[in-house]
Amino acid sequence: MYPFDKICAAARRPPREENRPMKRILCPVLALCLLAGCSLPGSAPAAATAETAALAPTAAPQALTVYYAGGADSPAGTALRAYADAQGVTLTELGPDADPAEADLAVLDARPAGEGWKNLSDDALLATAALRAGLSGEDGLAADPVCALPFGKTLYAYWADSSLLAALLGADADTLTGALQAAAWGEWSDLAEALTAWLEEPAETDVTLNGNTYTLPAERPEAAAGLEGVFSLCADDAVAGGDGLPLYTAALLAAGDTRSEDTLTGPLNGVYSALTLELSNALPAESPAAAVQAVAEHRAVFYRGSLTDWLLYSGGALADSLVWVPAKCDLVESDLTSTEYNLTGLLNYPVLANEGWLAIPAGADEPGARAASAAILWLYTSQAGEETLTQTLGLVTAWGTASNDAALTAMQVEQVGAGILPEPEPETAAADALAEAGRALAYDEDGALRQSFTTTLRTSWREGAIAALQTPEAAGDAADNGQE
Repeated sequence: MYPFDKICAAARRPPREENRPMKRILCPVLALCLLAGCSLPGSAPAAATAETAALAPTAAPQALTVYYAGGADSPAGTALRAYADAQGVTLTELGPDADPAEADLAVLDARPAGEGWKNLSDDALLATAALRAGLSGEDGLAADPVCALPFGKTLYAYWADSSLLAALLGADADTLTGALQAAAWGEWSDLAEALTAWLEEPAETDVTLNGNTYTLPAERPEAAAGLEGVFSLCADDAVAGGDGLPLYTAALLAAGDTRSEDTLTGPLNGVYSALTLELSNALPAESPAAAVQAVAEHRAVFYRGSLTDWLLYSGGALADSLVWVPAKCDLVESDLTSTEYNLTGLLNYPVLANEGWLAIPAGADEPGARAASAAILWLYTSQAGEETLTQTLGLVTAWGTASNDAALTAMQVEQVGAGILPEPEPETAAADALAEAGRALAYDEDGALRQSFTTTLRTSWREGAIAALQTPEAAGDAADNGQE
């Protein structure tokens, strides 16, 4: 057994046949004792496991300044406030508008490149933490350089209340959940548009999901009395921010290892369709927390984001009825360059997404770097840190532990074994460029969410996304051919 990154990378070769499930995307951990504090067999090198028990400094520094790309109300903020409370540390929190170079520790949406960040493997304790996270080279030592450590992973999908779905579509919750998870893109997009029309004027309306017909009722059921929109959407986050990155997973996996204009154009058109479907059928929210609450309160049907966000912002609402639906894109067979994935698998599974990266700015002074190191080591090596990650936030740790002591975290453990898509992780510069393209797509000149879209908008967005995501060799070829 290996850390989750390696498990999922090694087990991602599904059958190519269109009508077969993507069974080999599962992580072979599934006997599954993914318990908090109970490491998966073989989930870390033996030396790392033995050493990490005593990694944390005996006395933590008394002050720490943290930069959060996702804001201080993000999951990382919850974890680091728990650290500060436990260790008596005075915490100064900087939001996304601040300069991360001013912090001792930065929590980033995407993996940073080497420039501007300390090499964590220069520190013996952090190098051992990197080994525990599976960031090792061929010699078994921490890869050089290691510029950031993963905060943890979480399921990423659309989330909905199965009881609301049952009330809307007149079928039992389990049947509907399976139908939605296996629905084709056309069925999914037709459902979203039918729901928007039904909200404006309820009438019996047939929709098809996974080849079966369901009917929206002639009148609003009690569960949908306050329903206002289909997708609860914080565009700053899900379209133009770091939490939108996992939506690109299926497209990047479809494009394969060498991402060029040719291999990216079709898959990115599929992502564009997903984004514009949401924007055209959105209930706008000012924050991820507000977006979660809208679904918890039955004001919207679907929220796209992570299970960790749901647990943090909902207070565990809908624990017994929350279900996931894959973040579907409009992909067709001709979009697939990769031979590792089939279309069914790319459309029918949730993503196991990284919730963030922990990095130390290159300009941090010695006390600041020590303070950042102490915080990272508390998360990586202490029982309290692991419980914060796995139980409070519902994360799968970088060394392969998770909690199954609540209904939703147990569901995550089960799903990781049943099948997930491993998220490709663009570096920070690519994530920033995607966010800029997403912002231009989502908002008009007056700062309002767009409701209609043009071919020019699609072309501009896609060109920005290609520039952000193409691999260096493809970018070099494009420049040589005068395309840039």
